[in-house]
Amino acid sequence: MSAVDRAAIYGDRTQDPRVEFVALTVRYLVDAQATRSMTRDRVLQAMAGRITADNVWDLVRMLARLGLADEFFDLATSDVDNDGAFRRFLLGLDPVLIDAIRHYDAWSGINPKVFLDGFFVGVGESVATVVVDLGKLVQLIGRLQQEQMTTLIVLTVDPRAGLARLADQATVVREALAGIVTALDPTTVPERLLALWRGWVAEFARHLENLDPFAAGKLLGRIAGDLYQILTGLVHLVRLLGGVAVRAAVRYVPLLIVGARQAAADVRLLTGRIAALLVAVGRAAILATPQVGLAVLRTLFPPKVLEALFREGRALLADAELTLTVFNQAAHAEAFAGAGAGARLSAMVSADGKPLLMACMSETVSSAGRSASRAELNEALDEIIKRIDDLRELKPPKAPRDIRAAAVRAAIAKQLEQRLTTVFNRVLQTVAYEEFRALRKAGQAQPWRLGQAVHRRMAAEITQLLGGSPGLQPFAEKSLATVVEAVAKANPELGAAMRGSETVLRQTVAQMLLGHPDRDLLLRLVGFTGNPSAKGAEKALASHLAERFGWKASTTVGELRSDLLLVDPEAARVTNVDWTSSTKLERFEKTWGTVADDLGETFDGRWEALAEAYGRAAKGGVPEQVVAGLEELTAHAVRETVVRQAALSQLFPGFFVTSHEMTYQGLHSLFKIPL
Repeated sequence: MSAVDRAAIYGDRTQDPRVEFVALTVRYLVDAQATRSMTRDRVLQAMAGRITADNVWDLVRMLARLGLADEFFDLATSDVDNDGAFRRFLLGLDPVLIDAIRHYDAWSGINPKVFLDGFFVGVGESVATVVVDLGKLVQLIGRLQQEQMTTLIVLTVDPRAGLARLADQATVVREALAGIVTALDPTTVPERLLALWRGWVAEFARHLENLDPFAAGKLLGRIAGDLYQILTGLVHLVRLLGGVAVRAAVRYVPLLIVGARQAAADVRLLTGRIAALLVAVGRAAILATPQVGLAVLRTLFPPKVLEALFREGRALLADAELTLTVFNQAAHAEAFAGAGAGARLSAMVSADGKPLLMACMSETVSSAGRSASRAELNEALDEIIKRIDDLRELKPPKAPRDIRAAAVRAAIAKQLEQRLTTVFNRVLQTVAYEEFRALRKAGQAQPWRLGQAVHRRMAAEITQLLGGSPGLQPFAEKSLATVVEAVAKANPELGAAMRGSETVLRQTVAQMLLGHPDRDLLLRLVGFTGNPSAKGAEKALASHLAERFGWKASTTVGELRSDLLLVDPEAARVTNVDWTSSTKLERFEKTWGTVADDLGETFDGRWEALAEAYGRAAKGGVPEQVVAGLEELTAHAVRETVVRQAALSQLFPGFFVTSHEMTYQGLHSLFKIPL
C-alpha cells in the first residue's frame, strides 16, 4: 500500500498495522481465488483480536482504497455467512456498519447465481407457462415500450442499451408492471394478486437489506413471470382483436392471469369477460373455425400449458406464436344470446391473431342459452382432468409442433362435415331411388327391405366417397368393439388414452349409462325415472331399455353398431352417421303440424312442456297421435344418436364426437316419383 493511500486513511493519526494485516489477508485470499466460504472463515479469524470499534472504519476505508470492499462485504451475504457470525462480528463493533453492508452488497456484491436460482423458482410459482429469462424479458419490455406500449409503460432506463446489472433489470421490471397495474380495473383482479403487485417492491428491498439473494430473486421471478404472461398475452390480444390499441386490450388482462377454479375468482365476472372477448372476436370467425378433439392440444402445447388450461381453468394463454382462448357454453351463450353454444368446453387456437382450429370437448346434448354455475363449470373441468394423465402419457409427436399442419387437418375435417350434407347426401338420395326401383320391379318394395338395401349400398360407396381424405378411417356397419380394436391397432400412440376402452366395451348399455359423467341427463333422456343409486337400479334400467328401445338386457357397448363411423386420429374426431328414412321426418312434420294447429303461436317449441301448453290452451290434454308420434321419434333419436354418442365419448377420450342423421326419401315419397 502506498504512502498516499495510508495518508488518505489515517491523516495525522498513527497507522494501525492490525488493520493493514486484515486488509492484506483479504487481498491475498481474493488474488488466490479462494472460495468465498474459506475467505470468510480466514478473514473472520484474522479480524478476531485485531479489529475493534476504534479501527473498524479504518479497515473499511483501506479496503475501499484497495478495491476490495465489494469482496469483503460480500462475505456477509446469507449464502456465505450461513451462521451469521461474520455479520454479527461487524455489527457488534458498530451497528451503523449495516449501511456499509447494504451499500456494497445490496446489488453490486450480491451473489448472481443464488439470486438467479431463486428467480427461476419464483417464475415457476407465477402464472407464466414458460421459463422466463430475465435478460430477454427486459429486452422484450424495451421493444414493446418503443413499438406498442409507449403510453402504457414509462421507463427511466433504456433496455436497448443492453442492461447487464441486476439492479437496472429489476428497475425495468418494476416500472413496466407499475404501468400495467395502473391501467387495470382493480375490481377485475383478485385482491391477493393485486396486493402482491402493489407491495412487492418494499418486500424486495427488505430481502436485499437482509442480504438474502435467494428470497429477492424468488420474488422478482414471481413478478417477472406474471409480467411476461401479461405482456405476451397483450401482444396476442391486440392481434386477435384486429389491431386495437393496447389500452383497449388491457381490459382482458384478467383472463391471462385468473383461473376459473381459483377460490378468489368470481366465475360469473370471468364468464362475462370471456363473453366480451368472444363478441370482439366475432361469431362469424368462431363459427368458421374447424373443430377438433381436445387431444390435439397435446401435439401443440407443453404439459405446463395444459396444466394451466385444465387444472386452473385459465381462459387465455399465450405460448410462443400461439394463443389459446378457452370458453364454455355459458360464456358463448352470454356473448351471442344463447345461439349455438355447442361444446361444453372449447379452446380456440390462434396464430398471429387468426383463429386456426377449435379443440372441443364432446357433448351429449347442448345446453346453449343456460348459464353454468361454478359447480357445473368445475364438474366439466374435473371430467377433463380425469383424462389429462392419459393425454400426458400419449407419445409426443416425432416432429416439432406444426400448427399449420394441424390447421390443415382441422380444415379437412371441416370439409368432411360439409361433404356429409352435400356429396354424401346426393349419393344417399341416388342410392335410395335406385334401390327402390329395383325393389319395386321385383314386387318387394317394403320399408325394411329398402332400409337394408340402402345400408348395404352406402357401405360399399364409402371408400369412393372418402378417397380424398387420407388418414380418415371409415367403419361401415361395424360393432364398436371392432372399431376400437382397429383404431388402437392402427394408432399405437393412442394406447395410453384408450386403455380404459376395454372396460367400457364390456359394460352393458345400462352399466355404461349409470357410470357416465352425464348420468342424470342421459337417464332423463331415455325416460328412466328410477333412483340410479338405489339397489337394483341396473336391472330396472336394463328392463326399461329393453321395453323402450328393444335392446336385450345383456347388450354390451361393444355390440352396438353404427351405420357409419368416421375416425380421424390426427384431428381427434369421431363422426357417427345414421342413414334414416325420411318417413320419420315426415311424421315429425305431421306431428308439428297438429301441434301448430292446436296451439298456434302460443307454443314456444319446448316439447318437454307440451302438456302444460295444452293445459293453458284448454284443449283437454295432448292428443294421442301427438304423444305416439313424439314417443317414436324421441326413441329413435335417443337410441341412434344420444346413447351412441355417450358411448363413443367414453371410448375415445379427448376426441370430439359428433353425430349426423342423414335422411333419404321414404316409400311414400318414392312411390310418387315416376319410374
